[in-house]
Amino acid sequence: MEAVPELDVRLEDEALFIVPASGALWIYDFGNKTEVLRDANEGNSGPVFQVAQATAGDMKLFLVLPTFAAASLAAQDRIFSMLAEHDAERPVALVVEQQEGRVVIVAGDAELVAPAAATAAVVRTCWEWDESESFSINVDQREYGVVAKHDGQTWTAAVHRARPK
Repeated sequence: MEAVPELDVRLEDEALFIVPASGALWIYDFGNKTEVLRDANEGNSGPVFQVAQATAGDMKLFLVLPTFAAASLAAQDRIFSMLAEHDAERPVALVVEQQEGRVVIVAGDAELVAPAAATAAVVRTCWEWDESESFSINVDQREYGVVAKHDGQTWTAAVHRARPK
């Protein structure tokens, strides 16, 4: 993929939160309403992951973000299965590392690469207050450059394959 047309990216007002070790899943909208979708198992806890529900181009997807640390392999498997149970129509992309201007994602599906990269750039910009002009986004061990912008109404992101150095 050299370049794709700019993708419109829409983030839903409600974010999901997931605790893979306990099985807990809940929705939080930014108007301060919380709805528990799945209760936690007694005595089980673990790191919490925030999940952006997004549409990039024509694809609806989940983008899972670590809150404190990356998910272990077991937690990754659990996250994928819990979100598939919640909405089997949405593919899942998992952020395993992030810092200012840079994101590393596991997607596992070629169709998900551009939408996941575009969504990650928009999420970093509007949820994480990352003011980078462009993002270096690694999806499934391939580098992409992404520029996200907002025209006052719509977020768009241009994704292009980074040239080897």
